[in-house]
Amino acid sequence: MDSMKIERGEIFSRAMTGRCPNCGHFGMFKNWFRLNKRCPSCDMELEKEESGFYFGTTSIGYVLAIVIVIIPVCILVVLNMLNMWLGVAIAIVGSILLCTLLYPIMLCWVIMLYYIVQTEELPKNQKENAPSVTDS
Repeated sequence: MDSMKIERGEIFSRAMTGRCPNCGHFGMFKNWFRLNKRCPSCDMELEKEESGFYFGTTSIGYVLAIVIVIIPVCILVVLNMLNMWLGVAIAIVGSILLCTLLYPIMLCWVIMLYYIVQTEELPKNQKENAPSVTDS
């Protein structure tokens, strides 16, 4: 089996620092909530489809909000350290803020997981002599 040009560890470190998993270039993000369609350096497609990786971030966001915000607030309400309505307000605002602040990181996690599982999908890891679409 041929070894990959870009190993899983490198994909992990690149994605966790907001860099392109294929070339390592900074610039994956168009803005806080959007990826560029393609990497400005290597032209690798970053959005897999119209909604692309964005669905994965929702799942990660829900889990993080439950673990980091909602469960601790519920414990404080049960222990009578917080009023119930104040707890509800803190849980709602805290969950929204957490997901908003961590959105780019969550998007990097989803991209990282995709390419760690599908390492051969990276353009630099594809076989050089594989037939292209334009070959007849």
